[in-house]
Amino acid sequence: MCKYIDELKKINYTKSKIEKIAKKYDLKTSELKKYYQTRFFENISKIINLDDLSQININEIEKKLDTDELKSEFKFIKTDLKKIIEKSLSIAMTNGFTTNINNIESGVMTANAGDSAEFIFVARAILAGFNCSSVDVRSSRYDAIIDYNGKLLRVQIKGISTGNSISFKDRDRGGKGIDHKHETNIGKRITSKDCDIYVAVDKQVGICYIIPMDFADELDDEKCKNVKLHKVVKYKENWDIIKEKS
Repeated sequence: MCKYIDELKKINYTKSKIEKIAKKYDLKTSELKKYYQTRFFENISKIINLDDLSQININEIEKKLDTDELKSEFKFIKTDLKKIIEKSLSIAMTNGFTTNINNIESGVMTANAGDSAEFIFVARAILAGFNCSSVDVRSSRYDAIIDYNGKLLRVQIKGISTGNSISFKDRDRGGKGIDHKHETNIGKRITSKDCDIYVAVDKQVGICYIIPMDFADELDDEKCKNVKLHKVVKYKENWDIIKEKS
């Protein structure tokens, strides 16, 4: 048995105490937590039959249908729904999309993950039927362009993972030797002058929150820094926003 697992058993699998184990073995707490997550997801997934699990979901949905019309509609989509549930559960049992299996240095991986969010959105936009392309100029205030009915829409894309909030403000520049208080290093607010649409991409599962910038413009300078995802749930997978902005 791995010594890290033995140590976790001693503290009764308490997440808040993982830091003590990390310090004992001179590890980063975040990396040790990720190790535990990966190991335990693998262990659980080995004993789970996804077909059985998807059938349980189907059965639970079926129990809630209280009219003949709903039951008929459900019967029509039942096979397709079971297939998509099984695919979704496959992603869930691996804790979302596979990340950093090559142990890339954290700073490089952070930048790469940002690029991945952009590529996920562009791919999904194309799959949804939109003419969408990435913007290669790094200094640009938007990351992609959508051409819909002859109108170009500027899209800024941010990635989210385990968090439950988004920010309409760039990160402050950090690092050794950088004056954090200098005006040029303070993150700027993102407004409709910068882009027409703001997209938050959940990097775990690829879900996109497609948010029109007039929503962000109505927030004050403090509220724009931290917006909970439940506040923008109506924009979750709402691809019609692109049509409405054109």
